[in-house]
Amino acid sequence: MTTLSEIGFRFRPAVLLTIALAMVYGAISYFTLPAREDPQITIREAVVSTSHPGLSPSRVEQLITTPLAEAIMTIPEIKEVRATSMEGQSIIHAEAEFSASDLDQVWDEVADKVEETTPLLPEGARKPFINDEFGDVAVITMALQSDSFDMVELGDLAEHIRTRLYMIEGTREVDVLGRPDERIYVEMDNATLARLGAPLSAVAQALRSQNTVAPGGTIETETRRIAIQPSGSFDSVEEIADLYLELGPEIGPIRLGDYAEVRRGFLEPPAQTAYFNGERAIVFAISMLDEESVINYAGRARPAIDELRQAMPAGVELNVMTWQADQVENAVYGVSFNVLQTLALVLGVVILFLGVRTGLIVGSIVPVVILVTLGVMGVLGIKLERMSLATIVISLGLLVDNGIVIAEDFKTRLAQGVDRRDAIGETGRELALPLLASTITTILVFLPLMLAEEGSGEYTRSISLVILISLSSSWLIAMMVTPTLCYWFAQPTDKETQGKIRRKVDQAFEWANGKYEDRLRWALDHRKLFMGAMAAAFVLAGYSLQFVPQQFFPASDRAQILVYADMPVGTSSAATDDQIQQIAQYIEDDERYPDFDNVAAYSGFGGPRFVLSLAPVDPAPNRGFLVINAADAEARDKGVLALRHDLAAQFPGIRLRIAGMFLGPSDPNITQVQVRGPDRDVLLETGDRLAALLRDVEGTIDVTSDWENPSLQYRVSVDQAAARAAGVSSLDVSQALSAYFAGQPAGEFRDGDDLVPIILRAPEGERSDPGRIEAVTLTGSDGPVQLGEIATVTLRPQLGRIQTEDLIETLTVEARPTEVTPQDLVPRIQEQLDELEASLPPGHFIEWDGIIAQSAEGTGALFASVPAMIGLIVIMLVALFRGFRRAGIILLTLPLSVIGAAIGLHVMRADFGFMVILGLFALVGIIINNAIVLVDRCDIEKKEKDDVTDAVISASLRRFRPILMTNITTILGLLPLIIAQDVLFYGMASAIAFGLLVGTILTLGVVPVLYTWFFGGEEEPAPQATTGEPAAASA
Repeated sequence: MTTLSEIGFRFRPAVLLTIALAMVYGAISYFTLPAREDPQITIREAVVSTSHPGLSPSRVEQLITTPLAEAIMTIPEIKEVRATSMEGQSIIHAEAEFSASDLDQVWDEVADKVEETTPLLPEGARKPFINDEFGDVAVITMALQSDSFDMVELGDLAEHIRTRLYMIEGTREVDVLGRPDERIYVEMDNATLARLGAPLSAVAQALRSQNTVAPGGTIETETRRIAIQPSGSFDSVEEIADLYLELGPEIGPIRLGDYAEVRRGFLEPPAQTAYFNGERAIVFAISMLDEESVINYAGRARPAIDELRQAMPAGVELNVMTWQADQVENAVYGVSFNVLQTLALVLGVVILFLGVRTGLIVGSIVPVVILVTLGVMGVLGIKLERMSLATIVISLGLLVDNGIVIAEDFKTRLAQGVDRRDAIGETGRELALPLLASTITTILVFLPLMLAEEGSGEYTRSISLVILISLSSSWLIAMMVTPTLCYWFAQPTDKETQGKIRRKVDQAFEWANGKYEDRLRWALDHRKLFMGAMAAAFVLAGYSLQFVPQQFFPASDRAQILVYADMPVGTSSAATDDQIQQIAQYIEDDERYPDFDNVAAYSGFGGPRFVLSLAPVDPAPNRGFLVINAADAEARDKGVLALRHDLAAQFPGIRLRIAGMFLGPSDPNITQVQVRGPDRDVLLETGDRLAALLRDVEGTIDVTSDWENPSLQYRVSVDQAAARAAGVSSLDVSQALSAYFAGQPAGEFRDGDDLVPIILRAPEGERSDPGRIEAVTLTGSDGPVQLGEIATVTLRPQLGRIQTEDLIETLTVEARPTEVTPQDLVPRIQEQLDELEASLPPGHFIEWDGIIAQSAEGTGALFASVPAMIGLIVIMLVALFRGFRRAGIILLTLPLSVIGAAIGLHVMRADFGFMVILGLFALVGIIINNAIVLVDRCDIEKKEKDDVTDAVISASLRRFRPILMTNITTILGLLPLIIAQDVLFYGMASAIAFGLLVGTILTLGVVPVLYTWFFGGEEEPAPQATTGEPAAASA
């Protein structure tokens, strides 16, 4: 049967040309593949926002949130519905199932359900707005600012800039944030309304009837058809003031300007404002198409933005706030440099161990496989980011294993006198299957990651895909190209012609071989004691893992500080805006914080999503958000501590939460615990007890409840008998109050392409005076009626916010532990939580949320496919060895990986998290391959020797050097990630490196001992087909 090696040699021109073209395509792909800072994950979330000004949180929850949430929850693909009900506002987050493949279809169904429910909402509720692009990331944010232009002029300029930005190739969306909305205000005081005997609603209706654009038909003559267009719409604010209104036969026509002040201004109070470096700004948030590379897109955007800057009027600045390409370049090029470092290390070690000629034969595989992997990534659309490139670093040490085995086998055959042409066929025939089995084993251990249906699995999935591509490519190239290179360049080993360094290396291995033989003979003589020690070491290592700090995902290396500023619920938008300005100006002081480059601030909302993992906070009148760009990571860490102290002292009435950026799906440093149930009083009381429990943990800060503080409301109790006698309904009362204090729409003013709402309301002095409530004038059946004649007004507290999850009212208490991780905090207070939960009334319960729940979901999704992975590996081992005992020996070596990994995490002070779990999976695959190599050689030696112990010792000594050599290359390949303390891969690399170092040594003792135990008596028939010299170590 013709082998792959023979095919590769026979068609070597075509094979080498194919490889060369693949390498060229891979090199091109490196510069053209979409580049990202971190892996792209799908945000499976849409937001439904509905407003009803003045409606209390309880009524919002009952009349708006619940009907909409119930409708959305009927959609099968919706996983969870989280809702916030606050004064005048309902915000619903609908999260789709991970298995939902067509999100557009899901969001269309959400829109249909919302549209069906909208008629059931109370009168006065605005049409719900659905944001199904919640996950769009702004790769560039810019601030438009000026000292000499007002915000109206800046707003007009912003529209021009927005149009120009859309012309940049690859642009998806340009959002304009912080632009003040304009209004035409018509203000009439209560005394005037009382004198006229007409409510604001009547004035608004009269105003709307005069402000219309309606065709007057057409006239058709014998030769022409001419349209008739009567006047009606306003062309200026003065025309609105000059308008004559007919309010009824008793009043007659009045000129609006004689009874009301008409002016053009901005929305009052401002709902959402933005600042950059302490000055008011209009912010552009630019997102690009998914298939674009951040680096390439930024390269096209920069000259276009520079051109816009040059065209700006004098006194106008267009400043960059965030430029994601800088972060991507640091991530991609930084990891690329690690790839080159690792490549140099691996090649140097291979040449050191194998000599220059053989080392270059083996080492040539590595750059070839890297470029081929990049080419396949280009074909499959796998993006260049920190995760995929770092995986190449991790796999570099594995890529040489196949080449080492083939080159060593080829040289051995040449030394035995085999013809070079025959050696190609024999090498390929004997090594193809075991090398393939070893490759598949390593790939299979990442099967759970490929199949994990959860956000963290999606975030790290490129690891498994790159491992699959690189190791498969390595096996194929090793089988088809390496034998050909050996045919051309390999020479039998000749110790007499060896250089000094090579002789020293050989002497070192011979010394190590002798020491290993002594230890192995002792282990075989004391098998029970040795295996007992291994079992004890495994138990001790497993026990020690509980003392390793746990963190699901690490913090980010971005030099940015996040400041969340929450005023008390009930704080006005204007007051919040003033406080945010003061905070921004305080931070902007260069003498106080010289290492801060700039600060962006947002009042009333959370600004744009400029990092995928950072979801903007829900908009609210009492909330603000600031982003500080520090000089470097050290300045960031110092800045966080300084700001926590300084801002708490400077702004004591504001709830401030200050932290650095983070990796993964959410902030890994926040602990969240929930109490859920139907009784709000129970929730509030339990929430206070949970907060007290968390505050008692030393080092815990930022303890808050998402129901926040109670606010105040004026309760208007209508005397229904008096109201009926006056000819006034409850609806009349609600509409009159809303119009008077919040304003009533009275049409739109058309200014070119812009539509400016016309709002009729009371003057500021009356709107801000609670004493005016009872003086509001209504129109009764017998004339004007003041509200105080038919109703009483009382001031009473109300809930600040009401949170629900899947229609169950849920209060979440969160805290930031600074001395332990959230995962380590859990066992400290779990017993107290259980006692607290046991004391709750029926129907109420406590559960963990946030990173604790996400880590449980992530690891659960990861381990869900572990049985399938183990089953496939067992089947492959049984098929490879045609029996069960050899497979059993190999599987019993798996616990050895935990021993070294535990030592590594303790020594390197790395956290145990999701990435370390993936590292343990990789470690399992490598340890399995070491065992395969050793068991296979034991079978070969056993056929040639009568005594099993002698056969095992001979096989172990024969495989000691290649196993050790390939594992050393893998460990050295991980050094750049460990030395650089890569934020994402440091723990994973430490676990693999120490796991390999310790696990390999232990495997070289455990496998021989188990083999003599399993085959010391009645033997299972050995496999008939010889596997020759199969994979070394991690091949």
